[in-house]
Amino acid sequence: MTCQDDSSPEDARVAKTKRRILDAGARILFTQGWGTVTHLCLAQDTGIARGTIYRHWPTIDDLIVDIFEICDPTPYIASKGADLRTDLIAQMKMHADHLTNSALGDIILNAALQRHRSEKMALIHRKTHEILLEGFLVILERYNYVYEDKTFITASLLGPLLYHHLFAAPDSSPCFEPIVDNFLERLTDLNAI
Repeated sequence: MTCQDDSSPEDARVAKTKRRILDAGARILFTQGWGTVTHLCLAQDTGIARGTIYRHWPTIDDLIVDIFEICDPTPYIASKGADLRTDLIAQMKMHADHLTNSALGDIILNAALQRHRSEKMALIHRKTHEILLEGFLVILERYNYVYEDKTFITASLLGPLLYHHLFAAPDSSPCFEPIVDNFLERLTDLNAI
């Protein structure tokens, strides 16, 4: 979404307008949920004409795909702590907090439910998974674990977290320590092979 050096002033203005719309769309999506992102809502939020928004994104699916293209997973990565176990627990707590206090759970659910509708929705589904997984991958890399089997990480860490969010009391958190301990034990066994 950035302008190239050889762009004309009009191109820069268009890029700036598109970025304002995408930023507003991302903020609305991640704070209020999937169903609240509409052309009308974006027009009201940004003061940009609905026709302009439609011209750039004929469907909300198109807009949401572009939002996920510019998503920065950094807010979903816990700060470095004392050790790998502490960092993984902090990452799980951060995800649990986002699932409880933002629209992240709504986004994950909608992306999963709509992934078969079109390739665009399948892309959004993959992007939500990548955003959630990125924090764990960064943490593992900090401690020199470069692990290619993302399914193992997803099933061991994200799976219990998402299951708890979907089926347990929304205001409670699972006990992260045994989940992380089990993951680390299995990770150590796999790295020993």
